[in-house]
Amino acid sequence: MRLSEAYNIIGLSQAATQEDVKKQYKKLAKEFHPDRNKEPGAEDKFKKINEAYEFIKSGKADNEQMNPFDSFSMPTHIELNTKISFKESIFGCKRDLAYNRTNKCNPCNGQGQIIKNNGCKNCGGSGKTVIKNANTVFVQTCNKCYGRSESDQCKDCSGTGSVNVNTSVNVNIPGGISDGNILRLSGMGNYFNGFMSLDQFTDVHLVINVTPEQGFSLYQNNVLSTLDLSLLESLTGCTKKIKTLENDVEVNISPMSKHKDEIFIPKMGVNHIGNQIVKLNIIYPNNINKLIEVLQEKE
Repeated sequence: MRLSEAYNIIGLSQAATQEDVKKQYKKLAKEFHPDRNKEPGAEDKFKKINEAYEFIKSGKADNEQMNPFDSFSMPTHIELNTKISFKESIFGCKRDLAYNRTNKCNPCNGQGQIIKNNGCKNCGGSGKTVIKNANTVFVQTCNKCYGRSESDQCKDCSGTGSVNVNTSVNVNIPGGISDGNILRLSGMGNYFNGFMSLDQFTDVHLVINVTPEQGFSLYQNNVLSTLDLSLLESLTGCTKKIKTLENDVEVNISPMSKHKDEIFIPKMGVNHIGNQIVKLNIIYPNNINKLIEVLQEKE
C-alpha cells in the first residue's frame, strides 16, 4: 500500500493532522462496521479503512516513496566536556559525569500512545489474537473487530515516547590522550524508537580538555622536557635533579655532554610504559675568558 492510497481510503489529504486522521477513522469505522452496516461490501470497506489507518499511524510507505529509515527520526548525540590535568592525561584517570538525557517512557512502552480497550470480547479489546501451535506463537488481527484500535496520548511523555532523566556514568579516561580528543561513549545518549521498533540510544561524545603543565609535552608515548645546563656543567659533568610528573629524580650528567643530547628516564611516560625524554639545553656564557679561568683552576 502507498501512503497516498491510504489517505485516499480515509478520505483526507496527506496534509491532514494526526487528530484529523483519528476523527475521520472513527467516523468511517462506525459507518462501515459489519455489526451496524449490513450492505454488501461494507465488511471489505471496513477492513480497508482499518488497514489504511494503521498504515498511516505507523508512518510506513513502500520503497518507491521513502527510505525505510525515514520512518523514525534519530535524536542527536550528547556532547559533554571534562577537564583533566596533564598528569592525568599521561597516566589515565576516571571521571564521574552527571548529565540529562532522554529515556524510554515506561507507561506507554516508548510508543507515545496508551492503547484503549476497544470493547471486543473476542480479543479482549486489544485488536489482536494470539494462537499457539506447539512451540510457535502467532499474533494476528482479530476477526471480530478487525484490529480496530483506539488510543490516548500518553500523559507522562506528552506523546513523544521518551522522558528526560538525570543520569551519571563513571568514565575511564585512558593515558596518552591529547587536548581536544573525543571519547565516544556508545549507547549512553538519548533514547529513540529505532528501525523495526527496536529500542536504541545515541552516543555521548566526551571532549577532553587537558590543562597544560609548564615544561612538559607529549610525543607519542613519551613525555618531553628540557634541562638547562651551563657550559661548564656540560663539559665537566654533574648531578642534577630532574622533575617528573610524579617526583624529582637524581640523574648523572656525563662529561662532555652536547647541546640537545637526550637523557631517558624509564617508565615516566604514558601509562608508565613510555619514557620521559629530557633534552639538554646548554647555556653558553657571555664571557668565555672567565670560563677558561675556572677550567684552569680545576686542573
